[in-house]
Amino acid sequence: METFNGYIIMKQYSSGSKSDGYIAYLYVGPTKVYKLYRAEVLPFQDTFFHEFHLKFVAVSGTLHQRIRSINVESIEIVQDPIVLSTNTEDGEEIDEV
Repeated sequence: METFNGYIIMKQYSSGSKSDGYIAYLYVGPTKVYKLYRAEVLPFQDTFFHEFHLKFVAVSGTLHQRIRSINVESIEIVQDPIVLSTNTEDGEEIDEV
């Protein structure tokens, strides 16, 4: 099992067909995008990934390089490297972009 960090992006799949739904992708970099799925769940019917849409996460799972997919075991939201956190004088944390 490996861990991959990146953004989860939900994309619409087969609009207007019986397979209409959304599929999760992990965007790691410009040339590294992986389709995410869970064992024994049809990807376009799996709503598990919806709560992670546009979030920076750590995905643990098994990479299938030939089909550029990851069989997901777990997902954890982690600190986004683009959003920097700083503390104000009163100890309140703010996010900067």
